[in-house]
Amino acid sequence: MRNRPVARNGVGRRSRAFAWMLAGSWSLVAMGCAVTTVSLDTVPTVSESQAKRDLGIDYLSSRRTAMAIRELKASLALDDQDPQTYLWLGEAYRRKGRTEVAEQYLREALSHAPEGEVSRVEQQARLTLSALLSQMGRYEESLEHCEALAGDPTVSTPWRALNNCGWALMQLDRLDEARGRFVEALDYFPRFGPAILNLGILETREGHRLAAIRMLERALESRLDGSGRAEARYRLGELYVALGRRDRAVEHFSEAARIAPNLDWGSQSQAYLDLLR
Repeated sequence: MRNRPVARNGVGRRSRAFAWMLAGSWSLVAMGCAVTTVSLDTVPTVSESQAKRDLGIDYLSSRRTAMAIRELKASLALDDQDPQTYLWLGEAYRRKGRTEVAEQYLREALSHAPEGEVSRVEQQARLTLSALLSQMGRYEESLEHCEALAGDPTVSTPWRALNNCGWALMQLDRLDEARGRFVEALDYFPRFGPAILNLGILETREGHRLAAIRMLERALESRLDGSGRAEARYRLGELYVALGRRDRAVEHFSEAARIAPNLDWGSQSQAYLDLLR
């Protein structure tokens, strides 16, 4: 089973936790002969644990996962109460395919999140956990987390939670509900590629080949990463094989193999090409 839900908002990019550090820079404002400076006494200090955590996040953003885990664990050894460190360790292990370890860290992030207030860390942990649990085939548990986020008015990207819910529902054969979640996600963000791709998969599953082709072509026009584009191309190739359009199938399989030669979508596309040529 392929993992189609979205893990979290902004994972893979430099954490916003770095933004506040910019406040430590000082400015010089020239007005005639006057120069105004911010006192160095106001520069915020960063603890050793925070520095290691932020370095770990930076490594993760550049896909140096092993280095990220080393720094994040060093941060945790200095401060075992920081929910952000648990969150990013969960994401790092999810990327490595260490799903059980990832789940442990994500649940620790939830347990250490501040109580009685809106917590961005808690929201991100729930979103990542919903994707992880779907990846592990635990769809009902995944729904508990993504549905909670989808109904939370403080969540800044509800379309991601709705997409995760739709994927879990689709795997549970609750297809009408799944379609509703994907459509709702696109109401919030019409060009959200993962939801469009998932609707294409849903149309294929229901036997609506032409509708599936239109949706998958629309997915290619949206924002998808390399793996998503390769998957869309592969699925289009399969549909054209079923329709007897060998030329179009070869076109899409060739592109999928070019985009992601080292991923399953690329290798499976190459296998099809070997049969069709």
